Amino acid sequence: MFAKRIFQGTRSFHTVPPLLSKLNDVGISKTRNIGIIAHIDAGKTTTTERMLFYSGKTNRIGNVDEGDTVTDYLASERQRGITIQLAAITIPWNSHKINIIDTPGHADFTFEVTRSLRVLDGAVTILDGVAGVEAQTEKVWKQAQSLNIPKIAYVNKMDRPGAGFSRTVKEIIQKLQTRVVLCTIPHFEMSTDNDPVFKGVVDIIHKKLLKWDTEDPTGKDISVIDIETLPEIEEMVRSSRESMIETLGEVDESIIDSFLEHDEDYMRIPIPILNEAIRKATISNYLTPMYCGSSFKNIGVQPLMDAVVNYLPSPLQITKPEIHSTSSKLLKVKHQKAKKSITQVMDVPATMDVTRGLIINDKPNLTVALAFKVMTHATKGVMTFFRVYSGKLNSNTTVTNTRTGKKLLVKKLLLMHGDEPEEVKYIGAGNIGVITGHEDDIITGDTLVSHGPVSKSFTELESNLKLLPIEIPPPLFNSGIEPLTAGDEKYMNECIKGLIREDPSLKVSVDEDLGQTILSGMGELHLDIIKERLVNDMKAKVRLRDVVVSYKESPTKASKPLKTEEGNISIELTMDSFEGMASESLYAEEDGAIVFEQENNIVILEPAATPKHMTDSIKERRWKCEQSLQDLQETLIQGLLTGLQIGGPTFGLSLHSTVVRITSWDYPVEEPGQNSSALLGVGRRGVLEYIEENKSSFGILEPYMETKVYVSSDTLGEVSHDLTHRCQAIITSIEDETTQNLDALAWANDESERVFLPPDYTLKSRNSSLDLRNKKIIVAETPLREMIGYLSRLRSITQGRGTFDMTYIGMRRAISSRLDAISTEMNIVN
Repeated sequence: MFAKRIFQGTRSFHTVPPLLSKLNDVGISKTRNIGIIAHIDAGKTTTTERMLFYSGKTNRIGNVDEGDTVTDYLASERQRGITIQLAAITIPWNSHKINIIDTPGHADFTFEVTRSLRVLDGAVTILDGVAGVEAQTEKVWKQAQSLNIPKIAYVNKMDRPGAGFSRTVKEIIQKLQTRVVLCTIPHFEMSTDNDPVFKGVVDIIHKKLLKWDTEDPTGKDISVIDIETLPEIEEMVRSSRESMIETLGEVDESIIDSFLEHDEDYMRIPIPILNEAIRKATISNYLTPMYCGSSFKNIGVQPLMDAVVNYLPSPLQITKPEIHSTSSKLLKVKHQKAKKSITQVMDVPATMDVTRGLIINDKPNLTVALAFKVMTHATKGVMTFFRVYSGKLNSNTTVTNTRTGKKLLVKKLLLMHGDEPEEVKYIGAGNIGVITGHEDDIITGDTLVSHGPVSKSFTELESNLKLLPIEIPPPLFNSGIEPLTAGDEKYMNECIKGLIREDPSLKVSVDEDLGQTILSGMGELHLDIIKERLVNDMKAKVRLRDVVVSYKESPTKASKPLKTEEGNISIELTMDSFEGMASESLYAEEDGAIVFEQENNIVILEPAATPKHMTDSIKERRWKCEQSLQDLQETLIQGLLTGLQIGGPTFGLSLHSTVVRITSWDYPVEEPGQNSSALLGVGRRGVLEYIEENKSSFGILEPYMETKVYVSSDTLGEVSHDLTHRCQAIITSIEDETTQNLDALAWANDESERVFLPPDYTLKSRNSSLDLRNKKIIVAETPLREMIGYLSRLRSITQGRGTFDMTYIGMRRAISSRLDAISTEMNIVN
């Protein structure tokens, strides 16, 4: 343990890492899978670089500003100084193995955070000591909380003017509504100019002052001072321990027993008992251990690394992951209610063995892994990041992708060190590794199963296993791209295919009329990065268009059915629209309804639409068609989907929130040799002819967001006016931050007053509740288009203090006052 190694005086620390083979052999009980999560620019990558260095994994410290960090290895990341892709690294620390995932902080890359959270057992939440709890911190914290992921909090940048440890801790309790125990507190010394200078931390558990030598560029020279010689610090440690033990005593009787055994002296409670109590309380999500430091100044990171191995869970101590399996018989029923094929699942038995970890379907040798990230390496090609949940995945083993049923040979397995791979022979349960190759065989969210070296068939349950489904949010921004010359098109498409494989939140479509490929992403920055990678990294010769909001089209009302014929093939259909999610629409409940969630459309193949001669020909064995009735229905529906994607009559945008009802159709099944592709064409033409016939009955849909703007009461009026007039928002409520869930907030306020907090000049009053009564939340529904560039306007109005976050609500019909602006924007783009 870090503390035990250093509590012997002043010395330098050099952790010698074990050999890679030994590191991969570290037992599951000493494995930690952690994520580094926080708001943008809180210091995630800087902290990760120090962890790498102190673990001995690197021999120098990377710097974000200098663009030489290990985890930010994309050119765009190093140029911009931000994290774009999650990065996985394995490091040793105190006879443990830590698999670290450094995640992005920008809202445009929320999907990267979401998919990494799926495979984490614990998280380190980093906060900027000056900014405190920021919007994205709250968002990611709630995501982790919903998955029951234990967390440690680290208040970074304590060397900055205006950094407030106690203020930030109080915000954590009140805004994130968690109990805390202070494990380290900041130590300041006065400079010759009488300014406080951050020099180290006070370790509450071990009752020591740790001072870093600021002249040492490595951060390894640490002085360890007994607090008995420092009365003021000793008093703070006593108060901190008292607060800690009172908090732990509410959930752990061993703390109370030890307290009584040691004459009710808070300072005498043994370190092992404190550590075990904090560990149990952290793993159960009862509380959050608090640490502080300045990663950039190399202060406070080693105690944080000790906390990771001491308090965060091993894969043996996690909540069992969500596992289900679908029946293959049910999957064949495609043209019934959509929910039947989604919600009817088979139970999957899973137990947690105290030594082997998760055992699925009562088979210890069954290997089950989740692919959570795909990337393209400069020399290794396509690499798939995965986590093994049960069993052991060996190299030169065949695995089955349960999504496709395809068998894949896994030749090599790798551990990742930033973008540098290290080959290993196996990846055990609870660990994260990489598979190379298989360009089109594995995508994000796939479940891989294997019986190891034994060739054995899977049961129906095993062949349809699905681990931790990862939801991909809908793309909200579009950008056109086209090759500079016809000869550049093939390489452009190859590059785009690779980007989509890496990033499932990126979508691509083709505008046939304009001859443009349309990229759709999560935000302006998201698409800007994609463009940079295409041009700078992949050297694609392309012409790029400006980023615009993703609009859609939809019918405004239903018209009479329209029949389309080609020889003896025909279809009759009508179209209508609905609001909200397709799966929640009443249309989805009708017999023959099929929900297509990606574009939020529904196709209803009415049972009576199939002509009697088709069903009779099956009964009377007069069916001469090479395709089955189900195959023909699927072909017809595919033709309809193609027509919907070609787009509406106004701007040729794909149709959304649309229901297509097939009232009748016909196909000559008694005649052999018919080509079913003609049915595909009739389906497509049926949609296009209906749109042309009823083009006056179509309108524009635009994405709407639920926007929460956090401001002080003195700027409330101006911000509200700006939202309603410039952003055309509909304000649904204005709330005090203290009135959100009054019971929880009352508890949080009481808890923040009960916990001992060391002196902090940024904390104006212990009874001020951080001035939350003067902080307002404006909740509004806003057109996404009007929120582009909003942050700069908000900061201008609020002198840099206002923040906001947005959540996608859905597509809504554009009101008449907005149609001209949308039309102008679309004409400029086209």
